[in-house]
Amino acid sequence: MVGSSNLRGALAVSLLAAAIFLPWLGAAGLWDPWEPHYGEVSREMIERQDWVHPYWQEAFFFSKPVLLPWLGAAGLWVAGVHSRALPPGADPAPPAPSGVSGHAEWALRLPVALLAILAVAVVYVAVSRLASRRAAFLSALALSTMPFYALLARQAVPDMPFVALSTAGGMAFAVALLDDRAHRAAWAMAGYVFLAYATLAKGVLGVALVAVAFLAWFVVTGDWGRLGRLRLVERVGPLWLPLGPLVFLAIAGPWFTVMTLFGGRDDEGQTFASRFWIHDHLRRLGSGVHTTTPGGSFSYFLEPLGYGTFPWVAALPGALGELLRVRPRSRDPRDGLALLCGLWALIAYVLMSLSATKFHHYVLPAVPPLAVLVGLFLDRLIRDGLEEHVPALLLGLAAFVVVGHSLWVKPRSFTDLFVYNYERPWPERELALLHPATRLGPFAFSLQPRAVLSALLAAGGASLALGWLWRSARATVGSLALAALVLAVWLSWFHWRELSPHWTQRQLFRTWLGERASPDEPLVAWYMNWRGESFYGRNRVRPVMDERRMAEIAARPGPVWVLTETGRQASLRAAVGPSQRLRVAASNNKYELVEVRDGEAPASGAPAPPGPVAPAPVMPSPSPGAGSQGAPP
Repeated sequence: MVGSSNLRGALAVSLLAAAIFLPWLGAAGLWDPWEPHYGEVSREMIERQDWVHPYWQEAFFFSKPVLLPWLGAAGLWVAGVHSRALPPGADPAPPAPSGVSGHAEWALRLPVALLAILAVAVVYVAVSRLASRRAAFLSALALSTMPFYALLARQAVPDMPFVALSTAGGMAFAVALLDDRAHRAAWAMAGYVFLAYATLAKGVLGVALVAVAFLAWFVVTGDWGRLGRLRLVERVGPLWLPLGPLVFLAIAGPWFTVMTLFGGRDDEGQTFASRFWIHDHLRRLGSGVHTTTPGGSFSYFLEPLGYGTFPWVAALPGALGELLRVRPRSRDPRDGLALLCGLWALIAYVLMSLSATKFHHYVLPAVPPLAVLVGLFLDRLIRDGLEEHVPALLLGLAAFVVVGHSLWVKPRSFTDLFVYNYERPWPERELALLHPATRLGPFAFSLQPRAVLSALLAAGGASLALGWLWRSARATVGSLALAALVLAVWLSWFHWRELSPHWTQRQLFRTWLGERASPDEPLVAWYMNWRGESFYGRNRVRPVMDERRMAEIAARPGPVWVLTETGRQASLRAAVGPSQRLRVAASNNKYELVEVRDGEAPASGAPAPPGPVAPAPVMPSPSPGAGSQGAPP
């Protein structure tokens, strides 16, 4: 099915992807709100010993299918997080070396990263069979180092399992459809297996994007004679049976059937059928749910795609130009692959643009087929020489400069590729303090984001220019690949880790566990429901959004610990009263851990607590709403 040379190449690109995705997976806390939200569902699977009915806080969880919770629960179990059957109100365990409250962040993320690596390997094998090994390596390298893919590979959210598995399924189908030498039945069945698990990761979208892309390919080429290669129907004895679809249904069908018939309710009183099939499919597409940026124009995803594919954006004009070379009725497997990937990327972009619910990472399904087109173009560029592709190179240089400059002006655009709230404070000052500049004569060197991007832009631009002056396509492509690899390593190994303390509550919980005098000192969340408090508090930290209730808690003997958002200290003080002393024990750009202790009000002239004195707000801030069933995907 896969030759030895393809196996060696697949192993090589897998090791490269692993070197980018895997180091320091557990060095950063889970990013609010999505990672700890799904992580808590995984933890509850182990806690409740129920791997069929996802559960979160005090109700069933129906927003997403079950694959990611399964992966996360399996990872936590392997890491030693087992059911403990703690009684209600029992205290969370002290932090283990691998994480807070016995949780290992790396264990939740590792299965996601491994699926991302699997997709890179399948892309390499498919492109190698249908085009060339060089095109395959360039496609796999582009996919591994595109910021969109590299950053989502480190996030325990459903989007990467969905995209990785649907990409693997689509590439397996491409081999079955286009490679006359392939064991087509085996590749087709592998495609059905991958797509079944993609559906368990994201729902109908897991199979729909690939199915529509292949349908469009058949319509454009008119080559319906190849439809049988996808094994939609097989002859078994005297009968014709849909073996491929039956394999798909055998994997994806049982869980969806059980849950559709399940009578349990989520925290909004909806069944799985109404919540998942109606609300999270039809309404998400038609009217918009759980989004800070509803609606949006057709151009909404252009910026995220530019940032998420940098610096390979320099090759995108040529990659799209590959489609202009394709003859729809060509029997060349390379042409068939290029046409399929172009249609795949286009359909993903159009469908996501039509959706009323929009987040930047929704366009991630378009990234793998674009990476394949990039690999095909760069392979052709090396073969033909630079002079044959001057218009594409000039357009690519312009795209490189424009996108690179935009990233330099707004480096938070990398973070916006996978976060929930794009207005959240970005810790520019804190990052600057981490990397003071080192002067060498008139030059200053630093690992601050703008300094790194400046160096990449200068070095990358100079290398591309030198490649053109030398008339060396290999040098040009090599320079682009090196810039992409350096950027991916910096983003994955350094920048992601340095930003994460400002999007996670892990350190606040470590401070609480380290500073409290006894397990009797409670921890509550004041006007906050950002999900991390549920995961790291083992679902024993409850939100408080009532002044009277907060005053009652603060009046109990001994200290009380409060998680809240920065800027809410004044409302907290108004709730607990002037007789309580407030101390900020830990904070980042979004959260504070406040100790509330009996004591006299600050004497005249003493420093006042931060924040203006104001009555407690009536509603929580625009974080995921308290009582809402789930965060967006």
